[in-house]
Amino acid sequence: VWAVAVGRKTEILATGGSDAIVNLWYDSTASDKEEAFRKEEEGVLKGLELDNAVADTDYTKAIQIAFELRRPHKLFELFAEICRKKEARELIERALSSLGKEDVNKLLEYAREWNTKPKMCHVAQSLLFEVFKILPPSEIIKIKGIGELLEGLIPYSQRHFSRIDRLVRSTYLLDYTLMGMSVIEPEAPETVREAGSRAVPLGVNSEMKDTNDVPLTDKSDGDIRGELEEKSSVSKKRGRAGKSKDRKSAKKAKDGAAGGGVAIPIEA
Repeated sequence: VWAVAVGRKTEILATGGSDAIVNLWYDSTASDKEEAFRKEEEGVLKGLELDNAVADTDYTKAIQIAFELRRPHKLFELFAEICRKKEARELIERALSSLGKEDVNKLLEYAREWNTKPKMCHVAQSLLFEVFKILPPSEIIKIKGIGELLEGLIPYSQRHFSRIDRLVRSTYLLDYTLMGMSVIEPEAPETVREAGSRAVPLGVNSEMKDTNDVPLTDKSDGDIRGELEEKSSVSKKRGRAGKSKDRKSAKKAKDGAAGGGVAIPIEA
């Protein structure tokens, strides 16, 4: 600085230096403080308005105010709460349709940051789906810095897709294992259990029902085996007696044929 001039009434400094430029200086401390106080007051009022909109479940207005205040964390909380609703897609579409181009660009920047974290990627993917669904490709290309944004979104999106694909395959493997172990659809039980009685094999029980209509579930194994053996021996004796009778009748018929007997019809 080669020369300095001070204004007595305007409180402005004028300086000249070797660069051949005259610079005017003034004290802006008071105005800066006043501007900061005004912005802080507006922020408090907007914050109250944001809280009221959230309390009234007016998510569209709340998202607009959050964009004005540049609060990405509050935006994430709002979109995360919307994603838990049944009508999530309608609410997100309504909120995004009310945003301007600058806000959409800022939203994509936020989504790029959220997409890098596993705990936030679900909300980011829902937002990206709705943005690319609402905006046509011709509008997406016009977004400022869209190439850089897509370069940051694609690798993490592919990583999330691979992780979810592995998770889905694991669930199918679990289903297959449980089906093989008959956990999901158990097979017919091999024993029939009744109240106050011990388990009896199905084969024995069915055989007892065939031979005697009353099931012997209250009897011991020794009694059951004894009765089964007794009934099987009786059936064997009946079978032998029937075979001997058949043999005797066959022998008589053979003897009659050998004796030359002729059958004489009996007339009425």
